[in-house]
Amino acid sequence: MLDANLIADAEALTGHDVDQEVSEARSLDDYALFETFTDDDLLRTGLPAVLLPAIRALKTADELDSVRPYLPEEAYEALFWVANLGYSVDQALAEVTPVKVRKPVDTEDLAAALEQPDSRRRFALIESTEELVEILNAPLEKWRIFLHPSQAALVHRHFNGPARVLGGAGTGKTVVTMHRARHLAREVFTGPSDRILFTTYTRNLAANIRQNLANLCGPELERIEVTNLHSWAARFMHHQGLRYDIGTDKEIDACWRDAVRVADTLGLPEAFYSAEWRDVVQAQSITDRATYLRASRRGRGVRLSRPQRAAIWSVFEEFKQMLADLGKIEWFDLIQQTRLYLAEHGDILPYRGIIVDETQDLHPEELRLLRQMVPEGENDLFFVGDAHQRIYGRPVVMSHQGINIRGRSRKLRINYRTTEEIRNWSVRVLVGQPIDDLDGGVDDYRDYLSLMHGIDPEVYFFETLAEETEHLVATLDGLLEFAEAESICLIARTHRQLTEDYIPALRRADIDYLYLQTDTPEYSGSGIRLATMHRVKGLEFAHVVIAGVNDTYMPLIIHPEEMDPVELAEDELKERCLLHVASSRARETLSVSGYGTPSRFLNI
Repeated sequence: MLDANLIADAEALTGHDVDQEVSEARSLDDYALFETFTDDDLLRTGLPAVLLPAIRALKTADELDSVRPYLPEEAYEALFWVANLGYSVDQALAEVTPVKVRKPVDTEDLAAALEQPDSRRRFALIESTEELVEILNAPLEKWRIFLHPSQAALVHRHFNGPARVLGGAGTGKTVVTMHRARHLAREVFTGPSDRILFTTYTRNLAANIRQNLANLCGPELERIEVTNLHSWAARFMHHQGLRYDIGTDKEIDACWRDAVRVADTLGLPEAFYSAEWRDVVQAQSITDRATYLRASRRGRGVRLSRPQRAAIWSVFEEFKQMLADLGKIEWFDLIQQTRLYLAEHGDILPYRGIIVDETQDLHPEELRLLRQMVPEGENDLFFVGDAHQRIYGRPVVMSHQGINIRGRSRKLRINYRTTEEIRNWSVRVLVGQPIDDLDGGVDDYRDYLSLMHGIDPEVYFFETLAEETEHLVATLDGLLEFAEAESICLIARTHRQLTEDYIPALRRADIDYLYLQTDTPEYSGSGIRLATMHRVKGLEFAHVVIAGVNDTYMPLIIHPEEMDPVELAEDELKERCLLHVASSRARETLSVSGYGTPSRFLNI
């Protein structure tokens, strides 16, 4: 209510009836969604003129979504960016169709019309009888690899050096990398001896990409090599006559335990030493005590004096000696030795371009190796990643590893896989957490949007495991009434949960399943899929059920009391990213459950 004296003073000064103006003031709800845009602006999105009155009448973004079936796809996408993020029409068009249309197309000129980017998202222009036969005979999987115009612009773009593409879950990063590899082999590096290397962090992802590339490519596939980086390094060095025996996790843990027992004089926990070794010594390729004494420890939570560092180095030396006594090395050592070998022997590899998927999980030394593997030049390195999905490594700055991406960074913002409801749920797990952009900056999750809508994810919690498994069986039976078993995935944090808690319940209920383990292809059998959160990285399913999300397993951090605050925060962020990855595998429905005490990540 306005103060009567203020109203009187205002009317005396202005000569206006304030009461009347207040009553006539429009609330935000009175404004139409696109009221401030001209007809010409709206028509530039590809909106048919006949639909202008309908679009003018819309009040909310939800109403825009309801008329989507009646709009050209490119018009809907542009209007979506305007309505949801406050973009100008020019900004929205840059996201939807990066290729600028020079002039209106003559509707009588079919050839010119088919050349437009928006036509290309609907039609494939067949230029020969042989191409038509090839397409008609292609397997169904080949037709599923959809490329949006904004993605196609990245695939075909010429870069003067290393390029980086960021993209949230479901934005088509891996599809872009596959098409990029094909484009480089077909159109850019076409010599008979030119090779394209496609590499990623894990063997499972490499196998999945290899299968999809086989469906996508033609003869150029022979010049595209797909592998994870560790396997490549081991194979390359073996071919040079150099063989290394990599220590197992148990062997390495035992060496750390014994080294700390023998050489520790500071009373620091084993977890501190292994983290200091990984995050300071290995990250900076430190090989001697003197370099360690003056090395930057930025990002580590415990401050150390020079005498303390000297004492810590003694433990490092003991660890290395114990590992050497076993005749073993770490994966880091193999990667480093491979880089040094290439630096010494010059340009001996056939690769002209390297495509890197899941860049966020790579160690600094792995990035330095990639830089060494291909000569610097145009279209040499193409990195794709998303730090929201970092579940293995820790933040790195690419420029510090000799990879300059300045001016060659792009972003995929539209999620084509997941509904907005599922995307919002998976992102909430990370809200308030610092997410980097792989080069020292920050990646804002608010830049990402889904174009699809669906039902809200559901969270159920129970007192006992028996109650949860009863719920899970009922949920899976309900999904199986209308969905293919292969489109459903039951996910848990650990193999132990799956084998001891959930597989017995599925057997009792006679529900057929395929347990996706390290070397099990997701397409190799029938039944619903079962997997750990790590194993589903890079996969997608129509329906995802995440089980056992309680405080025992999420977050799963061993001996947190022995960690310094910085290391503990990093490990907890990885656990949040892991839940984000698991939930963002879902396309249509997401159900989350647990028993006992809920994980604090669920906010219930």
